[in-house]
Amino acid sequence: MQNKNMSTTEDLPVIGVLGDGQLAMMMIQAYQDLGGRAYVFGGSDDGPASTVADKVFIGDPSNLNELEDFFNAVDVVTLENEFNDSELLSAASSRCATPLLPDPKRFGLIEDKLSEKRFFQELGVSLAEFFEINSSDDLIDAPGYLKIAKGGYDGIGTYKVNNKADAIAIYDTIKSSGVILFERTIEFEKELSVIAVGNKDELVFYPIVETHQEHGTCRYVSFPAGVSNAVEQQAQTQVSAILAKLGTSGLFAFEFFLSKDGQLIINESAPRPHNSGHITLDLTDCSQFENHMRAIAGLPLRKPQLVKESMTMINLLGTKNGVFDAQEIVDNVSDSESSITLYRKQESRIKRKMGHINIWGQDQQQRAEELVRTLEV
Repeated sequence: MQNKNMSTTEDLPVIGVLGDGQLAMMMIQAYQDLGGRAYVFGGSDDGPASTVADKVFIGDPSNLNELEDFFNAVDVVTLENEFNDSELLSAASSRCATPLLPDPKRFGLIEDKLSEKRFFQELGVSLAEFFEINSSDDLIDAPGYLKIAKGGYDGIGTYKVNNKADAIAIYDTIKSSGVILFERTIEFEKELSVIAVGNKDELVFYPIVETHQEHGTCRYVSFPAGVSNAVEQQAQTQVSAILAKLGTSGLFAFEFFLSKDGQLIINESAPRPHNSGHITLDLTDCSQFENHMRAIAGLPLRKPQLVKESMTMINLLGTKNGVFDAQEIVDNVSDSESSITLYRKQESRIKRKMGHINIWGQDQQQRAEELVRTLEV
């Protein structure tokens, strides 16, 4: 990849990462390990990514002038999350002649939950029943979820309802939050995650993993996922079709439900590295972060190879509000068959993601459960 801004001695582009959280931090670290430089655009100079970036830009992602300053300083831009305005990003990219990957014109198709589900529906993949809510008259008397279409994550913006009375009460409190949709509850056996990284020439997959949720937040991830090769191949086939239609470069994560009768039902996607992929830092010889940055930089992708037979990743979620004692966490995780990554956050909040631990070897499930039960984060 060459453009007007190319400036690195190794002919690697300077990559700009829009967002300064832990995903951006691990993306930048992976790219620096490849010999590249990465700048970050965030709201302050103390976000996790700002502590490792080669240069920090502080600004507002809704301000076109500030975005242009950032786009002009780098060779290519990628995203930590999909919550920004795709049209604004497209304008900044066009004005500065700086590519943004994934292409905002393409990820705009899946940048909110409603447009994403409509896009998937057009491709003929299996989905839970859903529809847009424009007034309380649209609500039905059935168990399901009311969801704010844009900006929700880790259960935020998603509300479980048991009947129409529940739905009306919740809808009245959130109807000013933007586009709202209803999704009917489905019975499922497992929640699964598939990560794929592509460019114009190739597409590589990471092994399918099982995710385990607690109150809408991923608590831990396990490999193997306990599904057949046929199920994994079916998921990859669906993902391949979706990415072929999107036709852009970068990493995409897809969440599926596996129903009790063996049907795969797609839930949602993310056009960037994903929490379920943190397990790849120790499970495979090339992490999700490295391959994503390879795709953005125009480098050949690596087909990830397993280096462990099994693994469990647990999220370190805040259990209290206050100062975070990172050393105490490290001291309490002294297992030789584990790896801890902390996100350089100084303040803990209840349910805030403060880090993760990958665990392998004997009795890993029991060891993971013990840490979840006992760690004060």
